Amino acid sequence: MKISKSTNIALSPEDVWREVQTPALLQHIAWPLIQFHFVDPATLTNFNDRERLKVRLKLLGILPLGEQWIVPSVHEERPESWPRRLRDNGFSKLVKTWDHWITVIPDNNGGTRYVDDVEVRAGIFTPVVWAFAWVFYRHRQRRWRGLARTMIARKLVAVENDAFATAIANNDVKSAWRALERIHIITQIFTGLHIASHLQMLRYAWTLRDKKEVVGQLMRLALAPIGNLTGRLPFGNTGRANVNAFQPMDIPSDLGAKITKL
Repeated sequence: MKISKSTNIALSPEDVWREVQTPALLQHIAWPLIQFHFVDPATLTNFNDRERLKVRLKLLGILPLGEQWIVPSVHEERPESWPRRLRDNGFSKLVKTWDHWITVIPDNNGGTRYVDDVEVRAGIFTPVVWAFAWVFYRHRQRRWRGLARTMIARKLVAVENDAFATAIANNDVKSAWRALERIHIITQIFTGLHIASHLQMLRYAWTLRDKKEVVGQLMRLALAPIGNLTGRLPFGNTGRANVNAFQPMDIPSDLGAKITKL
């Protein structure tokens, strides 16, 4: 029985192709539904063509699902050409065939069209395995899209952190706060990064001995997880103590286009 699912990922095809060849990506996008524990070899940074890899599987990190072989191979018509395909012709004692093809294709918006094509065969258990695979690959693609947004946010944050470091070196307090405000605007929808942005503001306020800002950041650190949990976020808010914590604000024009992909 076969499954075919596709999605758009807001990363360049080069970035997507590089990531799909890493076990780290597999472990991230499968979590928490399935946990992969590599047995042979125990550590791995890249799937190598025509190498068999043994993994132990756990459902939700609790229920053992036995061992499976991952048998990866790369398929490219020509170097630097598209589409590119990665195949895992895997199998286990229960699942005689788990033939999974990943296809990476540039889309028309500078992103990537990502396709999972899977064929499973498990004898009389094939319908059950197929149903699980259908859920599993929907989950994987959702996790992939979320990871892509986080990767974009981190790249934008890195630019602002460079600007922050430059401002600190030049003793330019105004520009330093501007960089931190922009980091807050970028990271607001990501719980971990959002909290990290307020911690960064708190540390800077402490170095400046700005008591009002320190108190304000402590309050926002308490509010940030609640806002992310409930989805009630004042988009565009700079995150500073000198603005209402619940007030949506205009997003700087140069950031607007960049964060629409988040």
